[in-house]
Formats: sequence, structure tokens, C-alpha cells
Amino acid sequence: MSVNEAIRPVDLLRIKPFRLLWLNSFVFILVQSTQRFAFVWLALGLGAKSDISGFILFVMGVPALLISLPVGVMSDHMNRRAILMVSQIGALGITIGIAAMITFDQMTINWAIVGSFVAGIFIALGTPVRSAIVPTLVTSDKLVGAIAISTIGNNFGLIIGPIAAGPAISQWGIEGAFWLQAVLYAIGLLVLLPLELPPSHNTHRRRLREEIFGGLSFIQSNAAVRSFFVLLAGSVVFMMAPWIVLGPQIAKEQAGASGSQTTVLFAMLGVGQLLTSTLIMRYNHKMIRKGLWFMCGLCWGGSIQVLLGQSTSLFGMGFLLFAWGMGGGFYMNLSQTLIQNNTPPQVMGRVMAFHSLLMSGLAPMAALLVGIIARKIDNAPVTFSCAGALMLLLALYFVAAKKHLRPMA
Repeated sequence: MSVNEAIRPVDLLRIKPFRLLWLNSFVFILVQSTQRFAFVWLALGLGAKSDISGFILFVMGVPALLISLPVGVMSDHMNRRAILMVSQIGALGITIGIAAMITFDQMTINWAIVGSFVAGIFIALGTPVRSAIVPTLVTSDKLVGAIAISTIGNNFGLIIGPIAAGPAISQWGIEGAFWLQAVLYAIGLLVLLPLELPPSHNTHRRRLREEIFGGLSFIQSNAAVRSFFVLLAGSVVFMMAPWIVLGPQIAKEQAGASGSQTTVLFAMLGVGQLLTSTLIMRYNHKMIRKGLWFMCGLCWGGSIQVLLGQSTSLFGMGFLLFAWGMGGGFYMNLSQTLIQNNTPPQVMGRVMAFHSLLMSGLAPMAALLVGIIARKIDNAPVTFSCAGALMLLLALYFVAAKKHLRPMA
């Protein structure tokens, strides 16, 4: 396919392994779109405040800190389908356990912490593998389209998951959200059964420590990839973490949202991301300065976040979340494209494991810190807006000082 042609989703979805992986990832994000929210809402229902909610999310991310990089090594050498199966089955089992404990009124804050940790183990096991598989299923000229389609699936998940969780919570309470997650995990497992993947071409093995540092050495030696990871880490610390720990609290206490209304607000974020992901897929061949688009998306996101933290109405918060999601669609799509297009296949698993480490491990660590700060100053909206201002300053610095990033593709 010529780089001057638009990418058609149907051409990629005709590739059976990519289609099955896309479906599994879509179901996975359906769960993820409700899981963190459900744990925070569960903690609030058990009488917890932002510091405890942040700690629960931190605990969920601890396994990613511990095993993401070893999983990346495994992904470069082992049967990736088998790793995904273990991840899916384990996630299904722990989610059923959590839902049953809530249903039979056995859930406590301590058990919620344990459940979030075990769930985090299986999330950390599967997330980097999904990302590393995509470049093996499509040609390089279709990679940005494959990532865009995957992100669109994620966007639909971000929209549909909260919308489905809202009625489940209204009808059956918070346990309804966890039973819904269990059903979705079971569907994802069925999708994985017929999946066939190409074997790993990286058969040369060294000691685990050498393998891990091989991936980190590549990131350190490649200035562009290193810069994109710094910006991605900034978006996790200053945008993602504040939202996952403070978003439900701000919606509940500042805008007066109920549980089901909060899930609709979360869905608006996905609608905005869906719009820009679709535009990126349609007009990718005209986006010749993807590095600049990526950094501008972060500038937009930081600016909107400052306003979002001060919103006091459901309508205003919904509108700002839609606008925030539009910026998120740019940096979510283009961060993976820029990193994967500039990473050789033999270290792809380890590099994407580091990507997963940032997304799944750093976010809960930052959430713990954000939760403590918000509790200490007793002002979640101000904490959220200040984090957005810091993201804006970081992105503006890279736009001004790292001009070599602008034309990156």
C-alpha cells in the first residue's frame, strides 16, 4: 500500500490473527474502562477517601513494576498466545472471586487491596504482549493504521464499558460492575482460542538481566524514542494518574454525579478519543509531522485539564471530558506509532514492556502520590488542575527545545 493512500479498516480486519487480537483487546479494554473506576467507587462505598483509593490503584500497579520487563523478555522468546491465555484465565478467576465476595457481603478495604493486587498481576502479564504482537501481524506501512484501529477499539471500549456499567451498578449495585467484568473476560477467552501467531524469530537468549537491560539500553541510546518515553511518562503522572484517582471524587463531590452518571462522564472521554483516532486513521497519509502532532496533543490535554478540574456542572464536565479525549486520541495513537516505527523487531517486546510499565505501573504509583497530596491539602480540584498545568509546561518545553522531534514519523 502506498504511503499516500488512506488506510481502510476492512483490509486490516481481513487478517484473521489481527482481527482476533483486536477483538480480544477490545473486550479487555471494556473491562479496563470499568475496573479502575469500579475499585475506586467500591472503596468510596466502603468509606475510603482519596488516599485509600489511590493506594488501591497503586497496589494494582505494583505487579506491572515487578514483572513488566521480564514479561517483555518472555514476549521476545516464548509463545505469546500461551502468555495471553494465562493472563486471560487468571483475570477471569480473580474477577469472579471479587464479585462473589461483594455479592455475599464479605468485601472489606483489605480484601479490595488484595483483589486489586492479584488483578494487577494478570493485567501486567498480558498488556505488553498485546502491544508487541501487532507489528508481527501487519506490514510496516500498515502499522499506524493497525494502531489507529486498535485505539478506536479501545475508544469504543471506553464508551461502551462505562455505559454498560452504569445500569449494572444502578440495578445490582457495585457487584454488578464486577460480574459484568467477569462475563467480558470469559468472552475474551473464547476469542483467544482460535488465535494463531507467528513464532518468535529471536532465538538467541542471554541471562534475564542482560535481556532486560538490552531493551533499556536501546531506549537510552535512541534520543527520539527516549524523548517520546519521557513525554509519555509525563502524561501518565500528570494526566492519567490524577484522573483515575480524583476523577470519580471530583464528579461525585463537585458536580454531584451519581455512580451511573459518572460512568457516562467517563464515556465522554472515550467519545473524544474515538473522534481523533478515526481522523488519524483517515488522514494519516497527510500527517507528515507526527512528532509535532503528538506534542501538540499533550499541550491541548494539559490546557483542558486545568479547566476540567474547576468544572462544577455535569454538562460542563462532560463537554470538557470530550475535548480532553480529543487531545488524548492524538498522543495515545501517535505515541505507540512513533515508538514502534523507531524500534527494531528484535527488541520490540522489551521496549513495549517498558511502555506497559509506564502505563500500568507508573500510573498507580503516581495515583498514590496524587491521592496523598489531594488529601493533605483537602482540595482534589486544585490538585487535578495543577497537574494539568505541569503537563502543559513539560509539553511546551519539548515543543520549543526539541525541534528534531517535530518531523518524526
